[in-house]
Amino acid sequence: MAQLKDAESLTLADMESGQIHVGEEAPSEGEWVRDDDVLDTWFSSWLWPFATMTKLGEESPELKKFYPTNDLVTGPDIIFFWVARMVMAGFHFKGELPFRNVFFTSIIRDIKGRKMSKSLGNSPDPIDLMDKYGADGLRFGLLRTAPVGSDVRFDESLVEEGRNFANKLYNACRLRLMAGGTVAQSLPEVSKLRPYHLDVLQKCDRMAENLTLAYSEYRFNELGSLLYEFLWSEFCDRFLEAVKKDLRADDGSESKAVTLAVFDQIMQRYLQALHPFMPHLTEELSSRMGYVDKGVFLMNEILPGEPLLADVPDRVSRAEVVYEVAGRLRNLKAEYQLATRKDVRFVVKNAVDWLAEEADVLALLVGAEKVEIDQDFVVNKGTPTAVTNAGEFVLPLDGLIDVDAEKNRLSKEISKVEKEVEKSLKKLQNPKFVENAKPEVVAVEKDRHATWLEKLKQLRELHAALDAE
Repeated sequence: MAQLKDAESLTLADMESGQIHVGEEAPSEGEWVRDDDVLDTWFSSWLWPFATMTKLGEESPELKKFYPTNDLVTGPDIIFFWVARMVMAGFHFKGELPFRNVFFTSIIRDIKGRKMSKSLGNSPDPIDLMDKYGADGLRFGLLRTAPVGSDVRFDESLVEEGRNFANKLYNACRLRLMAGGTVAQSLPEVSKLRPYHLDVLQKCDRMAENLTLAYSEYRFNELGSLLYEFLWSEFCDRFLEAVKKDLRADDGSESKAVTLAVFDQIMQRYLQALHPFMPHLTEELSSRMGYVDKGVFLMNEILPGEPLLADVPDRVSRAEVVYEVAGRLRNLKAEYQLATRKDVRFVVKNAVDWLAEEADVLALLVGAEKVEIDQDFVVNKGTPTAVTNAGEFVLPLDGLIDVDAEKNRLSKEISKVEKEVEKSLKKLQNPKFVENAKPEVVAVEKDRHATWLEKLKQLRELHAALDAE
């Protein structure tokens, strides 16, 4: 390694051998060439604001505007290379801290946990990923899965999820455009809103509150999850499914107008909230949907601070009950291999007083021909039944299944599951396995055994119900 010498101690031999001189004046002997790169990367970076935003020693308007700032975003691997030096430079040149908060991003590693590098060749080309999944898909997929202070193992499926989410949002907006009509500038009166409208509006307000809290605590992965869950689960899987009849209604229908107004008010705010994560898609959709005027950019719009619902009526709770009941009834259909059948009907006994108003939506969500309330309905022994918070739901099987064939199918399934239960039990009763296997392996086997037992219990109950027919 070359030694560093001052001018007095350098000799001609030193210069000929490529020695390095450090000093304000060049050595007196020989021809010395000044190194073009006199500052290393980390040394030069801490001088950046003073080098780029000062003119002849005078502060520029840019320096006054951007320095000092509130937040610095960087990686945890360069705390002392860069962050500490910037703090020292701030005190030296300005007598104050250059920033108050430091957010450390996750370090992206490959699936084996290795830090990505060109030499290992384990770093994917972001251009290729953007070509395949879109720039916003890449951006959202990484942001949603990057926990604060923890490294992330890169998996392309994360980016694929971002692309799928973008498609979900696009399709939701496309459904709105197909319904026609002009953009609603305000919500209808609360008295005109059904429980499903109130429910999704309330959850949109709750999402906005949680986003504000997450931003204040720099939990960016939580922000992504909040945005993802609201659109995918609450807005698309629940709300849009519940109001499909409204969207298909004739123009001029009051129910359709109310539903479209709710859609527009929520989607306008949602696109603004999502914009930092998916800027390209949200700008495009806001323009196409007519949520911004021509020539206006979404990024310049102020996100409204007031909630969509100032007062929430008690009937909003009905929606949650209907959604829960719909899930129970879909499971009941699936247990008897009727998941795809639309000609099934459910009869309700001991129904809550408001169920008649929501029976049409419940039938739509369940995929049933109808849900009828009949307090005097006689339930035959063995008829599938689900007891819920909205009432006792009965699924008459007359004409829907071949009872003997279904009993035969269940018998075969029971036999298979019994073998799995026996196999798992033998493993757990084997002292060599329990004593020598890792604790986590034994725990997995115990969970597996419990799962098979629960499955066996359910199958036997279904078979017993058919025996009673």
